[in-house]
Amino acid sequence: ALQHGSTLNKTPPYPCTFDLMSHIMSCFFVASMTVAIGISCDDSESGAQVSFLQHGKSLAQGRAYHWSSRGGNPATSSSVFFVAPSNFSGGPSWVWQNEFKEQVRHSPLIDADKNIFVSTTTRLRKFTPNGDIVWTWHAAPNAIVSAAPALYNGRIYVVSVDKATRVPTVFSIGMQSGIVHWNRTYEHIEQGGDAESVKVFNNTIIFGAMTNKFDDEHSGGTDTVIAASAADGTMLWQYAADAIMWNFSPSTPGDGSILFSGSCGAVFRISLEGELIWKAGPSNPRHPMCTCAGGALGPNGMFYSLYSDSATSNNNTLAAYSVTDGALLWSKQLPYHAMQYPAVGHLGAQGPLVVAVPLGDSLMPTTADPILQAERLALAGGALRNMVLVVDAATGETMWQSEDRPWPHAVAAGELDEHNVTDGSMCLPDPQGVPVISGDGTIYTSSSHHGDLRALRDADGDGIISQWEISVFKTGKCFLNSPSLAPGMLVAAPCWGPMYVFKE
Repeated sequence: ALQHGSTLNKTPPYPCTFDLMSHIMSCFFVASMTVAIGISCDDSESGAQVSFLQHGKSLAQGRAYHWSSRGGNPATSSSVFFVAPSNFSGGPSWVWQNEFKEQVRHSPLIDADKNIFVSTTTRLRKFTPNGDIVWTWHAAPNAIVSAAPALYNGRIYVVSVDKATRVPTVFSIGMQSGIVHWNRTYEHIEQGGDAESVKVFNNTIIFGAMTNKFDDEHSGGTDTVIAASAADGTMLWQYAADAIMWNFSPSTPGDGSILFSGSCGAVFRISLEGELIWKAGPSNPRHPMCTCAGGALGPNGMFYSLYSDSATSNNNTLAAYSVTDGALLWSKQLPYHAMQYPAVGHLGAQGPLVVAVPLGDSLMPTTADPILQAERLALAGGALRNMVLVVDAATGETMWQSEDRPWPHAVAAGELDEHNVTDGSMCLPDPQGVPVISGDGTIYTSSSHHGDLRALRDADGDGIISQWEISVFKTGKCFLNSPSLAPGMLVAAPCWGPMYVFKE
């Protein structure tokens, strides 16, 4: 997904170049055309001034945050051990209406006390568990927020970028008060406009940048990993990869090392000092941008990479690698287009470890020629498809598959509605948000087509998801990222809002 209101020239259905917009177009046209965690601490702050409606509760030291970053935690597994609401028939407990019609690019974050932090393009808000706004932080007038923030040790780390130069600035904001403790600008690097993430662990901030390594055409996404001190933002190192990562969201097994995968399948493990430990998987320098998918880390010492081998290929693969040495353990050819990150988790406390693989048809921007939109739908058989494929994490064997209802439009739901002009005219989501796996084996999917939030669970174990095993909440707005979970709580924020909070 691309940040802010970019304009598109006439673009062929098969992208041939890879400037920033063409990277996007490859993700929206092509596919169907052919662990350490943040720990809460008391955020004590004195002498600073901030305007807010009420204080949030003080966070006790040593309690893990429920949803600390994109993918839930620094492992980017998008899975949790606790149980969240999975019957949506009663509706949400409360709703933030998003009165300014802002763009909500990322999954909300949830701290140890179930306070909720939601980031839009220009604001960051903290809500109590019952929906009261505690404080609001505003980005500078010339800046936007395109990367998902992260919770760590009583702070929330946010990266904003200058609209004109794409130069990033990192902010360390007190979670309790909303006070900015420090900020640092990195003048010599740029950040892309995709929906990447910030990760913080071992007192180190990890985020992505683009250094235009390939050439002027290959300038989008992330090709360089940046590490900075969580104490003051001092840059520690940068690692330039010979691949493009889209929606960059790295994982860590908890030893300080970092794993991530490129859009064409290359997988990297680097040390906390920025040194390459191993590289595996296919390299495709002729196609530095292949798909919008990425990778996730399992609790079994395996890293799962989801990729395509070129921007015009129907050859989509899920591959499992050993975290220790990068050895390929198994790979699986997928039946449909891989356009999002996978989730890895257990189907219940005693259930098998699985990989939930999101598959689906890409969407088109609102500015696309109506003729191209019609051709897009015709090639997709009249409607776009979305599905989640669940496979055994040890072998790749298919366990079950569930397909969403078709979407008879080329543009995502909500994209043509009235939006805040500062937040851009388009969300440009991937086909669906990242799946989420909860502690009772429920898998949540969030559609970028029509905006349906679904809870799926194979309760009878027959390998078929029957209608009675599905609960659906229709938001009518496309999702750019997944819902977020806490014990007895689910928070879902479609790209153009509102934000819905379900509580048991």
